[in-house]
Amino acid sequence: MAPRIPNTPSVRIFTETWSKDFREAVTRAAGKDGRLSIAEARKLAASAGPERVFADNALSHFEATGKKSVSVEVLAREMTAYAQRAAELAAGPDKKLSLADGARLPGDLVEDFFMLRGKAAPGAQPAPSALPAVQAALEAASAGLFMPSETDASFKFVKGAALNGAPITADVVRAQLGAQHDALISSVMYVDPSEVALAGKTQVEQRDGNAFLDRVIANVDPGDPDSVAMGQRFAELKAKLGSELTDLTVFRFGTVSISTFLVGRTRTGELAGLLTGQVET
Repeated sequence: MAPRIPNTPSVRIFTETWSKDFREAVTRAAGKDGRLSIAEARKLAASAGPERVFADNALSHFEATGKKSVSVEVLAREMTAYAQRAAELAAGPDKKLSLADGARLPGDLVEDFFMLRGKAAPGAQPAPSALPAVQAALEAASAGLFMPSETDASFKFVKGAALNGAPITADVVRAQLGAQHDALISSVMYVDPSEVALAGKTQVEQRDGNAFLDRVIANVDPGDPDSVAMGQRFAELKAKLGSELTDLTVFRFGTVSISTFLVGRTRTGELAGLLTGQVET
């Protein structure tokens, strides 16, 4: 796990980082109505991803208040204040949290603290990675499929490390998947040897993953059975990506000869997805 906070973070840094991740987790769990129910909090607790560590805080709120649901705004505000008070007590006069201090946090914050430090909580058993299952599913869904453009490009599975709640950005993709890109891109599509390195592709474009695939699916010729079959395959690929990954995002690196990543977050928190390519002149 990559650390998100320094070795001995200040109370402020811990609280700000924790509250940001908590808000993001409960916002996703609550859905469009912006209210988290007990059932949604329990579902969050049963998930295998790193966001599950925030479920006990939400469930403690329901137990303390007797409520059946709460707005994300109210919950986030109250839990932030709680985390700050708890961190201040654990840190003591120096207002910094060592590992020993983190272990003295309330039970529903200990695992959270160690996760942000990039470590397993004392006595915790790490969850098995979802990466092997994700790889098998995505390789099966993309086998024999080609990304349409001015060339045909195949798909290759790529994987990174645990994101530990961090957002998926172009810089993260470069850092975690750059070496795999450089090793695989020539087997995905023809590229000039001088254009293999991802580091040399300075222009980058980010797109919503589902919208990107929807355009591919819609751009079929209904009079061409092969085109229709391809559209169906891409619809199946979209469904499989949606079932295996969250935060599905497309990053397109370069111009003309474009390295295209469809990536997201596995249920155990790692960066993963598919590398393909496009040629646009």
